[in-house]
Amino acid sequence: MSQVKLSRLMLFTVLILERSINQSARYALLIFAFAVALLFTTREASAQDSHYWTLKYGPKSSLLGGAVIGAVDDVSATFYNPGALGLAKSLAFAVSADVFEISTLKLEGGGGEGVDLGTSRSGLRPSMLAGTITKKLFGKGVLAYSALTRTRGTQDLEGVLALSGEEIPPDADLKDLAGITRFEGEFSDFWGGLTYSQPIGSNIGLGVTWYGAMRSQRRRSSAIAEGVGNDGSGSANIDIRGGRYSTIRTLLKFGAYAKAGPFTGGLTLTTPSLHITGSGQLGLNTSIIRPDSAALALNVQTDLPAEFKSPLSIGGGFGWQIGNTRLYASAEWYDETTPYIVMQGEDFQAQEPEDAVFTIDAVQALDEVFNWAIGLEYDFSKKVNFYASYYTDNSGLTDKIKRANLSTIPIDVNNLSIGADVIIGPALITLITHSDNVQCATTPSSRGHRHANGPV
Repeated sequence: MSQVKLSRLMLFTVLILERSINQSARYALLIFAFAVALLFTTREASAQDSHYWTLKYGPKSSLLGGAVIGAVDDVSATFYNPGALGLAKSLAFAVSADVFEISTLKLEGGGGEGVDLGTSRSGLRPSMLAGTITKKLFGKGVLAYSALTRTRGTQDLEGVLALSGEEIPPDADLKDLAGITRFEGEFSDFWGGLTYSQPIGSNIGLGVTWYGAMRSQRRRSSAIAEGVGNDGSGSANIDIRGGRYSTIRTLLKFGAYAKAGPFTGGLTLTTPSLHITGSGQLGLNTSIIRPDSAALALNVQTDLPAEFKSPLSIGGGFGWQIGNTRLYASAEWYDETTPYIVMQGEDFQAQEPEDAVFTIDAVQALDEVFNWAIGLEYDFSKKVNFYASYYTDNSGLTDKIKRANLSTIPIDVNNLSIGADVIIGPALITLITHSDNVQCATTPSSRGHRHANGPV
């Protein structure tokens, strides 16, 4: 996973410098880019900015991998299926939290042979808060509120390279080459909503949640390459670019839910988001210094209009009670997000050479995504339940997406979870263990083209 991040970042830097400033610097950055495309390993599951099913809400939904669109019976129905809220058994106030989250990124050999580089983060992070306002709206209608973290993540990667003598390809005409590249990013998408759910009899429920959403994101990439030629001359290439934005949008999620004996089922539809407001900034600092030439471009643009979009999605699922065992299955399809401008900066003239013109912008695009999940619940006793689940969390970055410089992780995640919840006195304790299988969602040849016109 992390290999994709860094190699795509460096290849992007090569394309920008090669095309925009000076062809004579090509050899140094190409060598640096390919040499720094090292193997990364990671166990980071929360920093996925092109995925929809990364986070789960509520202890039971987490244990079941989110396979509850057609079988949810608590206040997490405000998100999973608003139609089920009016028929839910438990409407108590709820806070869902990742009790202790550890995220680790590791670069093998990033500091030289036997020297690994990386970063790790940990912390207590609530992901959902929900409760009811009234259960008697228009008769038996339920009005509820919810606040949840729809996505979140951080990325912090660094690679270092030092080559000399025969380690450098002979056509580079260098005797020493050193470089460092770093990528930092953080994103979050916070949703707050009101849910109205109306039961129709005792077996059917219809509902809708109205969400307001705030998306924030920042990114910064930097690459420095320094070389000493066989004739003793020196060269340096620097590329630093980044930006940040915050946007507000709104959307609706409709749900229908039904019960029939041991079966339950549900359908949901989430509308595309409607933009309300947003702003951000973009910046670029890139230069090439050679014995016989120099080039420099520096520009920062603030108060740029910003927009972020979330797509149409349609989901469905069912539950089936068989004695002490209950089976769950859910699936959800997300429409593609066609390329659109998140932020557009004005063209600007380089400091040197003066006839060089740069464009900086932020563009987003994602392919359609289909995720599915299955789960099993076994009631061992009144106080102990066992769970197992398997779900997919596929990336919207595929080979069809040629330009999406807000998303950086083209991986598909398959997750197997086993856990239990135990009632001890007044407390419900949930234990979950996860096993992730991570696969790249793009071919290597496609990774270097997505950022060809500049990332945030």
